Amino acid sequence: MSGLRSALDAREPAIRRRLPVALRAAAVLLLPWIVVLALTAKGHFGARNLSNSWVWLDLIEVTALLLLAALVRRRHRATSPIASATAVLLFMDAFFDLWSAHRGAPLLTAQVLAYCAELPSVLVLAVLSWYSLAWAAAPARADLQRV
Repeated sequence: MSGLRSALDAREPAIRRRLPVALRAAAVLLLPWIVVLALTAKGHFGARNLSNSWVWLDLIEVTALLLLAALVRRRHRATSPIASATAVLLFMDAFFDLWSAHRGAPLLTAQVLAYCAELPSVLVLAVLSWYSLAWAAAPARADLQRV
């Protein structure tokens, strides 16, 4: 693990520049999918049913990704727990997509999204959560220590 930490430390400026852009892009790319889900949801949007739960879950994921992008850019101490929570949301989304998909095209779509997007994102967010623990342990800046 120390090898991974030293490799990430050497690239931290680039990571802090590029990762927020990737997180915001992922959030923006989820928006058309949310619209499709909302339009194809069985039942009426806003009514209490399982179809609408997917829409709300994806909206929560978008919010978490945008918040995480802002935290990474600032090297904020809350990055680790938010990255962990976002990883759990994406893992849960992949799991239930695979579990609930019908055979045929819906299952293939769920597999492609899970294996090519959601689960790799979970891995990146898990590493980010581990790596950013040091940001929370870092001493506060001197200008913030004034009483």
